Amino acid sequence: MKVKAMLIGDPGVGKTHTCVNVAQVVPSIILDTDDGAEEIVQKLNADVTVYPCLTWNEFVNNLRIAVKTDARLIIIDSLTELKNMIKWHIKNKIVQKGEFYIGGVERDEPKKIADKDLFVLTWELHPPVYDKVRDVLRAILSSGKSYMITYHPAEKSSKGEVHLLNEWKRICNIVARVDYDTVTIEKDRFWNLKELSRDDFIEYLKTLITAENMDETKEFIEGLI
Repeated sequence: MKVKAMLIGDPGVGKTHTCVNVAQVVPSIILDTDDGAEEIVQKLNADVTVYPCLTWNEFVNNLRIAVKTDARLIIIDSLTELKNMIKWHIKNKIVQKGEFYIGGVERDEPKKIADKDLFVLTWELHPPVYDKVRDVLRAILSSGKSYMITYHPAEKSSKGEVHLLNEWKRICNIVARVDYDTVTIEKDRFWNLKELSRDDFIEYLKTLITAENMDETKEFIEGLI
């Protein structure tokens, strides 16, 4: 079955550890935008391939490679840093052009950039950021693979940040908040589970990813009851 999971939580609570543990059950690739996954893979002695991605263009190139492999799971660690990469990429393109359209859509007259050094990518320009992430996730799914993405929200989120997060949640079938030993599940399109220990959550995702259908997951679910 195809799992589309988002793991949300503060830095250091175990999102990447959780992903790496799940990844050991099937051939997996981590697209590492946070420059920390390799250390965890080595610590857990996991047979998981890590592709470092320090720029948007490097991420795109590695994604193209990843979707053509026999990996069954692609992990993006983290979506937070990927979002920042995309924002930086879009900002640079806008600054080079010297003008922008509200909402990123070419309608009416473009707005001129008075000071390139002070230009900030405001929430009205976030639709292109969402579109690029959506296209990334679609590319993974169209290649027949599952995905897991990690996300750590800012302490103070703008209107645009909240909107982006809600849109990304919408296109996932599992959304969970990781907090050290406990996982609170906000959304579960498979069994509508609400809370698990982190170890049980890892086993749950492993079961879903390796199962061909829901019937193959029943024994695990019955074991939780």
